[in-house]
Amino acid sequence: MYRTIVVGTDCSPTADAAVVKAASLARSVGATLHVVSAYSEPVGTLVAAASGAVLPTSDWSASAVQDRRARVEATGERLRAEGTEVVTRVEQGDPATTLIAISEEVAADLIVVGDRGLKGIRGLLGSIPNTVTHRAGIDVLVVHTT
Repeated sequence: MYRTIVVGTDCSPTADAAVVKAASLARSVGATLHVVSAYSEPVGTLVAAASGAVLPTSDWSASAVQDRRARVEATGERLRAEGTEVVTRVEQGDPATTLIAISEEVAADLIVVGDRGLKGIRGLLGSIPNTVTHRAGIDVLVVHTT
């Protein structure tokens, strides 16, 4: 069935529901689970960089990335203790694009995402789950998280 599963997380409680579901599935079929968190720079930073402005390195940004790495690794350790084979990654980039790229890189059979963002106006204008389901060339499981 599935041998390699990629799950996205922003380390929120709702994303954790998708991670728990993906880990349970991975354990049940003996798959490797890749827990992936992607982050992108704030819009103001991107606009300033695009205009050619030289921006100082932000301690907040480095600290936030370090915190995200620690939280994702803690999730990985928790899942390993439950018997799941886990690889953790934190990458800079658009979350949907990053999930798809990593799934291709590791030859994943399945991407798991939470449904947060599919409701209301964000669902109409686009969201991570919506983008992944439309662009991924493999199965996508959208977990009801709320």
